[in-house]
Amino acid sequence: MVAGCLLAVLVGAARADTYKWTDDKGVTHYTDKMPAEQVNKASTVLDKQARPIKQIEPPPTPAQRAAKEAEAKRLEALTKSREEADRHDRALMQSFTSVEEIELSKARAVGTLDSQLQSSHAYITQLESRRADVVAKKASYGQKPAPETLDREVASIDVEVQRQKELIEARQQEKLQTVARYETFTTRWRELKAEADAKAVGGASAPGTSTATVTHAK
Repeated sequence: MVAGCLLAVLVGAARADTYKWTDDKGVTHYTDKMPAEQVNKASTVLDKQARPIKQIEPPPTPAQRAAKEAEAKRLEALTKSREEADRHDRALMQSFTSVEEIELSKARAVGTLDSQLQSSHAYITQLESRRADVVAKKASYGQKPAPETLDREVASIDVEVQRQKELIEARQQEKLQTVARYETFTTRWRELKAEADAKAVGGASAPGTSTATVTHAK
């Protein structure tokens, strides 16, 4: 029993670590246990030969924690952005097999917008013609008071003409954006196609090289 207790004490002593730490005055200390006031500060654990075996870092400051959280959020946003870009790339390559297909799709989209613009311009011409007729009819009354319905119709026509002009402006902007978007599609499609072709060439060259080596060995 006594021998067992003595063995436990000796083993515990053999495993005892030494802590190296620096106090607030810059003085370095070596102790077998950390003072309570130093527990949450930086220190180094040494083995029996005074070699460092473990570095104990102090807990992060609020500013350090905030910086770490901000960096984690930045990396998360970057990962999501890359994943979204990858999805767009896959969709682009699945949607079009050539630049010609992209150009055809662009022509259709732009053509639809051009048709809408032409319709709006034609409608404005009709409205302005109708407005001229109403104004002429109103003038035909001379000194007599014209019906209020004519004034209301002119006001209604003016509102619709303004609405059509705003619609035309919006569609013109949409047309510019559509053209720019398809130009981006074309540029990115060519980049992805070049990457795919390069990988295909690299993958095809490996078997050829291997075959040549085997033939030479024979």
